[in-house]
Amino acid sequence: MVFPSNVITHAVAPRTGKRRGQEGRKEKQFFFGKYMMPLKEISIIIPTLNEEKVINQCLETVVNIPGIEVIVSDGGSTDRTVEIAGQHSDVKVVSSLTGRSIQMNNGATCARGEILLFLHADCVLSREDVLKIRQIFDSGIFVGGAFKIKLLSDKRTYRLIEMGINLRSKIFKLPYGDQGIFVKRSIFEKLGGFREMPVCEDLDFICRLKKCGRITMLNDRIFSSVRTWKNYGILRTSLRNQLLLASYMFRQD
Repeated sequence: MVFPSNVITHAVAPRTGKRRGQEGRKEKQFFFGKYMMPLKEISIIIPTLNEEKVINQCLETVVNIPGIEVIVSDGGSTDRTVEIAGQHSDVKVVSSLTGRSIQMNNGATCARGEILLFLHADCVLSREDVLKIRQIFDSGIFVGGAFKIKLLSDKRTYRLIEMGINLRSKIFKLPYGDQGIFVKRSIFEKLGGFREMPVCEDLDFICRLKKCGRITMLNDRIFSSVRTWKNYGILRTSLRNQLLLASYMFRQD
């Protein structure tokens, strides 16, 4: 298979310490009309594994935005995921060992942005909402955050699930990975990124992030697939999620 020139086909090594050139990182400058304004660059990191059915929809709303870098960290897809992602000239595709936490860490290692946004391949986030993330860090109050979720189904059952997810996130400040977690790069590196865990890597990261400062839940919505509930059943998936949450929180106590 011939890959586009923006596809990096070697595996990226796990991060050890500071990235080369990190000390000299400077704010990029982007032109808006007559004016040149310094902006905090955002790096969007999308972990993938056989996501050919959804990756294009995910990418379409976040590519070609000034000051936004998009990285697809692929864990060894055997379908057309890499090919489809590589058709977007401004998307950097990197190969990684399989594992969501490993792939997100490797994507972060390749990233230039001062702000990191981790986006699941079966989620869609609007251009406008991506750009709002910059404003969150202007005040210096927050270290990270996530979005409300909107499940992509008209069934009433999913509205109830959606309400439960958003209520949990609002009250306990415990968003999951499919809610578009974003964080200051400096804080992400301080925490050592995501821990290599088979499940709950997003929950573990959020719990550690909350110890560094305040996180915010934006009212803007990220659109997320319901494929997990469809594949494994609504009741079984919901119960599993609650058991994983309870098990993780119990271990922390």
